[in-house]
Amino acid sequence: MDDVTGQDAVAAGEPSWGWRLDFRMLEEAAEIRKRDPREFRGAVLTFFGFGGRDDGTIIRRMRAHPEGSRVLRERIPLPEGVLEPERLADLPEGTLGYEYFRHCRDQRLDPKLISTESEKVAREIPVTDEHRFVYNRHRDSHDLWHVVLGYGTDMAGEAGIIAWTYGQTRNKAYGLICLLNAAMCTRRGRPDVFRTVWHGFRHGVRSPLLLAVDWRRYLDRPLDAVRRELGLETARPYRVFHMADAPGAPDELPADA
Repeated sequence: MDDVTGQDAVAAGEPSWGWRLDFRMLEEAAEIRKRDPREFRGAVLTFFGFGGRDDGTIIRRMRAHPEGSRVLRERIPLPEGVLEPERLADLPEGTLGYEYFRHCRDQRLDPKLISTESEKVAREIPVTDEHRFVYNRHRDSHDLWHVVLGYGTDMAGEAGIIAWTYGQTRNKAYGLICLLNAAMCTRRGRPDVFRTVWHGFRHGVRSPLLLAVDWRRYLDRPLDAVRRELGLETARPYRVFHMADAPGAPDELPADA
């Protein structure tokens, strides 16, 4: 789809979520990985190169879900603290909001930076307003889901939560990314990460639709209570695996690496 045709189709309200590979993006991602495997843009290009606009299934799920349809219709935003976790620092310890703030602080994560860098690539691909809203919502919820679901930010944990996201959304790019992560881990002697991926996928299938949750109601509540009310299981135990050359990896790995 060329740019003019794509923009015209979106302007006409046609669906913008067909799946296709973009080999130009995948080639650029490969070049970035050769130069600096930790550069985040390489991961973003890989996602969209694998067909990251494949959101038809999750959009239909949202439309058919009582709360999801309301979230779509009213364009209910994520709380500001999701992209600016420092806003949640004064919440009591043990609440979802504070545990999210702690997670971002301890892992040195800047969700707003990640969102901004992703948008530099995402805006190159025309989408409808509804599609943009859904994509932004699952993109910006990623680190919050880490906390709610109990997956770590190590390579195995990321493979697990991305597989969970594929189970929820059926966006094929998530499926391909988690398999790529597991293959990279296998090359380093950790084939068990494929089991973490399978468990993550099954976890996503069993879980309630988290894109339909209005998180403004939950940030000031105890994390355990939020999980109970939503009917959420946490991640199965898995063996942590850190990679120094993973996208976004810190300069110093944790002691358990």
